[in-house]
Amino acid sequence: MGPRMPFTIAFITGRAEPHLDWLLESLAPQVAGSDEIHVLVIDSLERTADELGVLPHYGQWSPDVRVAPPKPTPWQGMHRITSRDWWAKSSAMNTAIVLCDTNYIVFVDDCCHVGPKWLEAVRRGELDRRSVLAGTYDKIERGVVTTDHRRVLAPQGRPDCGGGWLYGCTFALPLAWALEINGAEEGCDGMGTEDYIFGFMLSNNGRVIDFVPDMAVMQERVEVSTPGVPSIRLQRTDKGISPNDKSHAALARFSARKRTEFTPDLRALRRDRAAGNLTWPLPDPNMIDWFDQELIRTMEIKF
Repeated sequence: MGPRMPFTIAFITGRAEPHLDWLLESLAPQVAGSDEIHVLVIDSLERTADELGVLPHYGQWSPDVRVAPPKPTPWQGMHRITSRDWWAKSSAMNTAIVLCDTNYIVFVDDCCHVGPKWLEAVRRGELDRRSVLAGTYDKIERGVVTTDHRRVLAPQGRPDCGGGWLYGCTFALPLAWALEINGAEEGCDGMGTEDYIFGFMLSNNGRVIDFVPDMAVMQERVEVSTPGVPSIRLQRTDKGISPNDKSHAALARFSARKRTEFTPDLRALRRDRAAGNLTWPLPDPNMIDWFDQELIRTMEIKF
């Protein structure tokens, strides 16, 4: 048996049918005795592992699954200051970073099956700690398959691909590197673009990012079929007219930084958690949008 490979899979969802079972079932045949895998689900709908349909065993593997709600955010959940639930993936990612109990973390989107070499790629990354791993994907929606164009450009992978290639369903890195940049930029919540901005900040700190086609997932987005299961409709919107819009402003403002601007101090929150007195910061009801100074509580989707 080789050295133990402890790492955490952060699975973030607000979907009525996130299909955590697809992840666990596709991962199970790849799990070896040397693996120590912790699955941390950050669920906006605040379900339990039982409610998410987690089984005690998947073949010979008994997964360690923990479920937690996202930390308070102005954009969604019981502490929101908006009139409806908006996209807040950065805040959810940062919840996982604070709650992670291993020194290596792997993010996987919901509704994903991992490919046959996914865990082998993660093991290599966890063992050598040389680079951030940017995985790849195919997506199926209403029978239409969308292939990751990075795999067309670099079918054998691309070492040192740069932060702009860190996006799309799955990536992995040492937890210390995520803390070095203070997690995902929460100035992206309400809009998106958090993944490649995360990548740029990592690159700005000298962290190498490798595009790794072996670390592949298939994401299958399906219509909700379970009667009575609620679903958060995660609103998100850009503002302004390209190229003078919020997404371009976010790229210009955040991609040159080495550390997040609007994210609370995650190391301090981890210290509080270790001391047994973690209290999540609550959103300011008068918080404004950094882009145009609009009160966030007044924001609506504008078409």
